[in-house]
Amino acid sequence: MDLKPALKKLESSKYFRDWQRENKSTYFSYAFKIKEEMGKDDWQLGFYNKKNDKITTFVMNSGTISIRPEEEIFKKEGTEVNEIKLEKVKIAFDDAIAKASEFQQKNFPKDRSTKTIAILQNAEKLGDIWNITYITELFNTLNIKINAGNGMVVEHSLSSIFDFRKE
Repeated sequence: MDLKPALKKLESSKYFRDWQRENKSTYFSYAFKIKEEMGKDDWQLGFYNKKNDKITTFVMNSGTISIRPEEEIFKKEGTEVNEIKLEKVKIAFDDAIAKASEFQQKNFPKDRSTKTIAILQNAEKLGDIWNITYITELFNTLNIKINAGNGMVVEHSLSSIFDFRKE
């Protein structure tokens, strides 16, 4: 199931509607999927509460819906968590993965992916994007940001996993 039908299924569930009645100031802020570890219909969908700067995640797994307790959000100090404008998201998950794969094969053919992490988010300067990170066989991370409206690659970077360790 692609993101929009999954989100619609979540929003129509009694579970979500009951939660939303108590959390009116929240908005949809991210969708997360690890391609190799999650089923076709599985998603993590996040809703941001600006009042307390916390996020609530709904986990859709094998047809069931569960909720994680509200938690602190990982972000840089002073950064806003923007709402995803779903009507502007024209590129489906599978299409974003195909675009990222094509880009990776053309530009970084030696960095074959062992894990694919995809996040739909609204980035401050880029708008709604699919933020796709490959963990590669060469111990690199290849990050590709794809405009969720038109499918264009707007940013990319390649880093060694070893660059992340602290001295």
